[in-house]
Amino acid sequence: MAPSEAVLDFRVPPVPHVARMVREGVAEFAESHGISRDDVAQFLTALGEALANAIEHARATEPIHVEVRITRDSIVATIADGGVGFAADHLSEPSLPDPGAERGRGLAIMRSCCDIFSIESERGKGTSIKIGRRLRAAKPRLSIAGCAQPLP
Repeated sequence: MAPSEAVLDFRVPPVPHVARMVREGVAEFAESHGISRDDVAQFLTALGEALANAIEHARATEPIHVEVRITRDSIVATIADGGVGFAADHLSEPSLPDPGAERGRGLAIMRSCCDIFSIESERGKGTSIKIGRRLRAAKPRLSIAGCAQPLP
């Protein structure tokens, strides 16, 4: 890890009630490193959608891996499951479904909240979604010996 990075790396069971705890923990992590509330809010919207998709659609039995990385100019998360996977080659530019549809907005919402967005998936091997934002406001801080310091 480069000295100008902070990483939060964990695994959660694929059950709906953990999503709120993940969002709250990531929000605290991001804000403690100087990420603005607006950047955090946009990022958490995308993170929540990615996590909901992994929980609801992957049919994974193993924990979902979440890694959040903060650098001087971005916050990026990778959400990976070991679920059923799907053919992701046609999803590079997800679009919204018909206005009357009750589902199918998650990928488009993630894309609209992020500057960094990619999906890797393979049937039977799971899915990995990378989401991220280039930071618009405050510079992140690193915690050095208990003291929050702005990144260079």
